[in-house]
Amino acid sequence: MQPYFSDLYPDNTFEILIDQTLINNGSLLEDMDPPVMPPHEIEDPSDTKPLNWDDRRYIPDPTITKPHDWDEEAPPHIADPTVQKPIGWIEDEEPFVPDPEAQAPNDWSVEMDGEWEAPLIANPACSHAVGCGPWKPPMVANPAYKGKWKSPKIENPNYQGKWKPRMIPNPDYFEDTQPFRMSPVSAVGFELWSLTGDVLFDNILLCDDPVITRHWTEETWGQRQTHGVVERLLFATGKRPWLWGVYIFTVGLPIILFVSFMWPDKRFGPSDQDYYYKKSDEPQPDGSEDPEDHMSFSEHGRNNNLNCSNKLQIFLN
Repeated sequence: MQPYFSDLYPDNTFEILIDQTLINNGSLLEDMDPPVMPPHEIEDPSDTKPLNWDDRRYIPDPTITKPHDWDEEAPPHIADPTVQKPIGWIEDEEPFVPDPEAQAPNDWSVEMDGEWEAPLIANPACSHAVGCGPWKPPMVANPAYKGKWKSPKIENPNYQGKWKPRMIPNPDYFEDTQPFRMSPVSAVGFELWSLTGDVLFDNILLCDDPVITRHWTEETWGQRQTHGVVERLLFATGKRPWLWGVYIFTVGLPIILFVSFMWPDKRFGPSDQDYYYKKSDEPQPDGSEDPEDHMSFSEHGRNNNLNCSNKLQIFLN
């Protein structure tokens, strides 16, 4: 939904605004296409270009001829003369032959399906050969190839310029130096070209007071703009349903990362998992179910303190 404005002023100037933003401005007498006033002169529709008019700016140099050794018929690629057929190449055998063991299906009908042909298999005679079938040398660039010969260009001494029909007075010319002073407007038309369907226009206002226009815009289009960005994002999904996936990913990913960062233990096992510490640092088998092998964190701390005290006392003594 966009408001379009076309403002005309008594000094024969105009302004075009979209969403209350200036897009174009100028003079009704100089910047309109087609112009408000037709031109004084037009091209004569009955005038034709003379037969001897030369509008070629450049022509082939008539003093230069094609060299005698220039072969226009030479192909761009030729067979490599340095390559020979490999020894052991069998040209009389095809690389693929019909399968001699294949048979036509029982329901095959020549009238309906045409002549049956056995599937092709690799030729057994070529299993130990370098290759089979007609041999052709590889193609290489032809050093004698020069293409079609063209004479170099020079400026045309008889160049007369680009021909234009003569100008005549415009029979439909009229003068209107005050286009702003127009007759009363009784209808509004739109001439446009768009690749988007369902282009609609409503709420057309025609007045001579900019205050009324500003107030009317605030009461209509301005009210729709107060809904903010969320409504525009939801409206965009009407023609682009794939935006829902973008919205969900954009909103959901930060939430997942926040939860994973704040509560990292939620990612590992059940919350009531029984953690315990071993009684000593000696290697012990994992997965012991002996209750005596389990010890709370506080008991582990007390034992560590005792062990540390004993070790310290022994060291001092």
